[in-house]
Amino acid sequence: MVNAFWLDRDTERAVRWLVDRHVTSSVFECAMVLTTAVQLNGYPEDDELYFTHPDHPLTRWAAASRSNWERLREYTRLAHEEWRYRWDHGPERVHKSWETVLSLDGDAVDALAWPEEGRSDPPQVTGEWRAEDYVDAYRLYYANEKRSLFEWSGRERPPWLDEYAFPEGPESHPF
Repeated sequence: MVNAFWLDRDTERAVRWLVDRHVTSSVFECAMVLTTAVQLNGYPEDDELYFTHPDHPLTRWAAASRSNWERLREYTRLAHEEWRYRWDHGPERVHKSWETVLSLDGDAVDALAWPEEGRSDPPQVTGEWRAEDYVDAYRLYYANEKRSLFEWSGRERPPWLDEYAFPEGPESHPF
């Protein structure tokens, strides 16, 4: 499954709060979504680009508008920077998945016929952990379903984790 974990409206903070495992997987998975989204909108087919999960909610959201796509691209760029930080990679080191995104022709992306204008909230790809606000949904999902992955190399644990932990299950939260 692919996902972007929208743990805050501030994308930089959201990425900083990713567990170690999700820093790397976010670069890979979001690169797949970004290249698939542009191809769904008419970007020329290329064997070097990923094309996967075209019906996934995150892919549909990214393909819906240029603004959504740009937001996910920024999330992926920041995840790539976080990958460098957490594993002490120098500026010359580029994750292959991010390299794939960078290979996209900007003029060709600009020329695509995006179905919608403007930006919409990202989908809640959070299983049973739902909330009115997508940030609350992702925090609930993270604090409850991703506990076994809790490791932040060189980063503080997110301050909201305990507030969003509901061991009684998804029906027990007030969000």
